[in-house]
Amino acid sequence: MKSRNVVLAALGLGLGLSGLMPVAASAETSGDVSVQAVHRKSAACASPDGQKINISWGDGNVTTTVYYNNHCNQARAIELEFVRENGTIFTKCFVAPAKKKDNKEIDNSNPNKVSILKRSTCP
Repeated sequence: MKSRNVVLAALGLGLGLSGLMPVAASAETSGDVSVQAVHRKSAACASPDGQKINISWGDGNVTTTVYYNNHCNQARAIELEFVRENGTIFTKCFVAPAKKKDNKEIDNSNPNKVSILKRSTCP
């Protein structure tokens, strides 16, 4: 099977499952189909013991959507750092409520750094 067909099949499967979870793929371009990388991060909860907050995000062209599943009893702040073309750095932050699974769209693309903060408020 040609690599383009594999990418198209994976994209089709991803679209079918898009309501369940973001599609994980490597950053490649094949013909007229662009596949964007998905990044993942997790952090331990203060309580309950052994639980985590999990996040994932993709390299968007205009926006960044962060998917989160917070198994913690505490809200956790998620901070994204961006670098403008002139080199200046700015951040966007939002709070993932305790025991919630959802997503948040940020009006900037390709974050330079994404952090799960230990506190429940944005700086």
